[in-house]
Amino acid sequence: MSISNYLAELWGITIVVVSLALLIDQKRLEKLFIGVENEVAMFFGGVVTLIIGLAMVLAHNLWVFDWRLSLTILGWLSIVKGIDILFLPKRMKKRWAKTENKYWRLIFLFLLFLGLTLTYFGFTSK
Repeated sequence: MSISNYLAELWGITIVVVSLALLIDQKRLEKLFIGVENEVAMFFGGVVTLIIGLAMVLAHNLWVFDWRLSLTILGWLSIVKGIDILFLPKRMKKRWAKTENKYWRLIFLFLLFLGLTLTYFGFTSK
């Protein structure tokens, strides 16, 4: 199994499970918004996001024009988001507050599709 397949399976299944959990239980999403107000949780989330992004990029910085590029982009976006949370937490709070409730359903439907796609490629590509 290649690192691309492993990461696609890992990310794909994780994104599918988390997206479904948040689509099914909207009240949980409201509780997550409360967590954004907690600076300790925000800082910890930024550190974890940065570590995940760095691990992804260090293991898979592959710039090829096929499905594997999505993994590399996901890693780099995680790095940027982690840095953003660590250095500009107030901006992140404002961004979350601006996103209306009706858009979250669309966001998680998109993420569900992304997760299913990654899972598919992870298990079927050689």
